[in-house]
Amino acid sequence: MLTLQPIGSQIPLIQIVESDDRALLSSPEAEWYRILFYFPWTDHRGTAAEYYDALYQFNIRELEKRAERFVSADSVTVESKEEAIQRLLFSRATMQNTKVGGAAVIYDRKVEPKNPTVKPETIAPGIVPVRLGGKKPKCFFAMFKSFLGASLMGFPSEPETVHLLLHSNPSFVRVCGFAPKEEMDEYCYLHVPSLRKLEQFDQIMRDSGLWNKMKLSEVSRNIKEGVIKEENELVGDTTHYHAYSGFETVTYRDENGKEHRKSQSKATKKCGCEDKDACGHEWTLADDGAGTIVKSNNKMHWGHKAAILGLPRQGVPLDAVAVADAATFDGETLYPHVKKLFKEFPDIEPWIERVLYDSACDNKELKDKFREELGIALKTSLNPRRKKEVVKDLPRGIEKITPHGVPICIAGYEMDYKGIRYDNEKFIYQSQTDEDGLSVCLPCRHKIDCSPNSRTGRIITLSFDVLRHINPDDPPMAKRFKAIMSRRPSVERMIKRLKCDLGDDRLSKRGNDSFQACLDKTMIAFHILLRS
Repeated sequence: MLTLQPIGSQIPLIQIVESDDRALLSSPEAEWYRILFYFPWTDHRGTAAEYYDALYQFNIRELEKRAERFVSADSVTVESKEEAIQRLLFSRATMQNTKVGGAAVIYDRKVEPKNPTVKPETIAPGIVPVRLGGKKPKCFFAMFKSFLGASLMGFPSEPETVHLLLHSNPSFVRVCGFAPKEEMDEYCYLHVPSLRKLEQFDQIMRDSGLWNKMKLSEVSRNIKEGVIKEENELVGDTTHYHAYSGFETVTYRDENGKEHRKSQSKATKKCGCEDKDACGHEWTLADDGAGTIVKSNNKMHWGHKAAILGLPRQGVPLDAVAVADAATFDGETLYPHVKKLFKEFPDIEPWIERVLYDSACDNKELKDKFREELGIALKTSLNPRRKKEVVKDLPRGIEKITPHGVPICIAGYEMDYKGIRYDNEKFIYQSQTDEDGLSVCLPCRHKIDCSPNSRTGRIITLSFDVLRHINPDDPPMAKRFKAIMSRRPSVERMIKRLKCDLGDDRLSKRGNDSFQACLDKTMIAFHILLRS
């Protein structure tokens, strides 16, 4: 169906409905079609007006860029490629001290707000603003629905994928608001756009910050309308996307003269000069923000890193943001991300009492910072770091104590944590029970040497000094702590929905701008789908 909705109360005189469209509208497997068919375009008139203004400015800038593409190298100091590589290396966030005001950890592209000259009430699906000269632009609503529909169908919301869908699915073409283009047809703004036009739309939406603005609008709407319910906890984590670029290993010396090696995106120039080494254009990173993401000693990825925050009980992501340098340690991303979330959604801040994270944030200074500056508790999995097993001066019958504070007896059974005696500064443990509720100590062949007189199983106490790295005020062995932390893995399901169900973990563009736009598009699709 070609969706033409004029301004005012007048309805289309002729409306053609295909049998395929009726089948999709009633199919439980085609939620994407219903969302696009009943798309509330009036809610996005303001964004559409901003887009048309940004399109007009984009066309003007493109004309200026063509004239400035080549500059004379005589009047400009030329920086060598080796000098540029070192400069770019030391400008990265992971090469600076963020605690003393270095580079920002979380990527945040500032876009100056502008008042649109196009009046929102003058535009609608199929009705575009009139400009003197030039062809009519493609309809914003049709273009946006085509990108949204790609995500809702589980494809990456990228121009190449959208172009393929528009040229292979007639129902998708009609529900977006386009008309098929025959080979000999002259240009019409309602025809299915070319790949170049789709790339241009995506670029304008990215550079003008409209993808991000729409994401914030959709999340805010779901909060205000009660689609997102109040919770007292936040859960966070990071995830990686495979970069669409290569890297080189850079050798540098620190302030003490010690030599180090670090992987970095290749240096390039965005000009069209034949001799890039001699021209005066600036060297930049081919894929800024990409870095080596270390998962374990032998498992590393070259990619971009995203930080995710959401509500664990509902499994709803509230924000997904690019990390400025993917090589950044996960523990450094949480605090600035929570601050950013509270700034963008102030209604959420009074809800939150606790933030749940993995062992990357098990740091006393960070926990104190959350409590003192934000008034919320940070709960994390225990990170024993380089603590070794305790094997000396142990109670009778105990073989060792793991770095996580779990005693293991000589029969190989783990002992259950029972509580604390604060007066004596002791942790209390008792032996496990079997399926019948009986202690595993009763039939144990070591019972005579370990607990000969016990009928309820072995009970031991461990001094706080034995496990100095465990906070007795909030021991991770306690059942209450484990019950709270059992909600933390919900962030993995959020990541799966964003990265796999509504997109792809392999990027097709470079740079943090494009990566953030990719995250914004999947967040928009998720929250529109959540509301439907």
